[in-house]
Amino acid sequence: MDQEQKRRENLYRKFRELASSGEIPSNFDENDLVDIYDYANDSYDEAVQLQAIFAAVRYFPDSDELMQRRAYFLLENLSMSDSAISIAESHRNTGALWDLLVLRVKRPVGQDAADAMSDILNRYGDYDDETIIQLVTTFSELGLLDWLKEHKNLIQQRCMYKDTFLYELAQEVEEQGDYHFAIKLLDELTGMEPFNSTYWHMLSQEYLNVDDYENALGSIEYAVALNPDSASILTTKAQILFDMKKDTQEAYRMMREVVARDNEYTPSLFTLAAMLAIDGSEEESASLLEKYLAEHPAEREAVEHILKLGDSLRNLRVLRQYLPNSGMNSDEWTAWARGFYERGQWQSAADILLTWLYVKGMSDDWNILVESLYRQKRVGEIAQLYREYLLKIDDPQSTNISFMTYLLLILALLRAGQQGVAQNMAGYLLSVNVNIVDSLEQRMQLIGAQSIIRSMQDVLLGDEHVDIDSIDPFITSAVDGKTSGNDTVPE
Repeated sequence: MDQEQKRRENLYRKFRELASSGEIPSNFDENDLVDIYDYANDSYDEAVQLQAIFAAVRYFPDSDELMQRRAYFLLENLSMSDSAISIAESHRNTGALWDLLVLRVKRPVGQDAADAMSDILNRYGDYDDETIIQLVTTFSELGLLDWLKEHKNLIQQRCMYKDTFLYELAQEVEEQGDYHFAIKLLDELTGMEPFNSTYWHMLSQEYLNVDDYENALGSIEYAVALNPDSASILTTKAQILFDMKKDTQEAYRMMREVVARDNEYTPSLFTLAAMLAIDGSEEESASLLEKYLAEHPAEREAVEHILKLGDSLRNLRVLRQYLPNSGMNSDEWTAWARGFYERGQWQSAADILLTWLYVKGMSDDWNILVESLYRQKRVGEIAQLYREYLLKIDDPQSTNISFMTYLLLILALLRAGQQGVAQNMAGYLLSVNVNIVDSLEQRMQLIGAQSIIRSMQDVLLGDEHVDIDSIDPFITSAVDGKTSGNDTVPE
């Protein structure tokens, strides 16, 4: 860390300590507040940013630089575009930052956006750090990133800090998935700043994005040489060694050392847990994660890593412990499960919803729950849920169970040997008049479900020689699922 960076960090820490008392610190000049705000912005410390703005409004209300930062804070952190544009229109001085702010609020499109950005580039030069950051952001938000990449050299010449421009542009193109261009930028950046470990680390990660492990390893070796104590850099190196199967013992040694030194740095902890799981040491991986959860009971990412290990009994136990600490309501908990469902992670989706059901006595999404269980062949659990919960619901309409879910219930009950119940449910589904169903989607589901049930008459009537798999529209997915206990789909 250079002297200027240390000075800014010391200012930031001193300001944060004073601000924590609830008072607006007064013993900082205008330039100090600019540095404090920018350091807090880089550190994602919105509380200090806001306190710096309060101090600026009180002690330096006419400061152009602090007004700019206030306007951008209102726009980016509070989505108060009207207030941001009001400040922009009332300021006294012109400048690239003000014009960029106006464009980000008004959001011109197509050629109008390109013309507006070209006008700014023609009128202003010598872009400082903050202007570079907002310039790249504005190009991206207006859909002009390709234009920016094409004219990179021209714009770069106008930047006071060319490394900042390359760094910001590399981050932006990575978000867009253009890893090869990011590699080109970072290769230039490491040539410009060869003793900056952060840039070598970023370059290594971009090589990983394109599966170039040899260059990734070479880049991370430079980063380690420059910053041998960095937990994040050591974690990346361990990941590369492990994935390449180049020196897995060294990868484990590094990760265990980093975790022992600082188990608050979760990427290292989760990386070690993942390595153990991949090598078949699920119990050690789970033990590591559960120990962390005991100290950090609200850490959802740790729970999600445990869910990946695939043990439903463990999942339900951990989720039951996590639920009261999660701070999530029913809608949020269901949305969490839905995210796993949409990624095809049926077991995690089912276990999350089962936990809420077992603890709260209700489920907000029976459709996802039943389908997720069926895709894992957990038909016995579906039959049990039907007996213990669905049959006891006073108003079945309140469950919003779809016709396809009814079909899944019928199939699960048949597979679980409960033919009589399956017959009754099939009779109900066949009795529904498609013309009274309002939703077109539901009509199509009903027609499909009724057609399948009619093709299942032999099974429903008890002919044990009929192959149920041959008429099960979900069987392709179901056979790929993971069996839980005795809940197997009969062959």
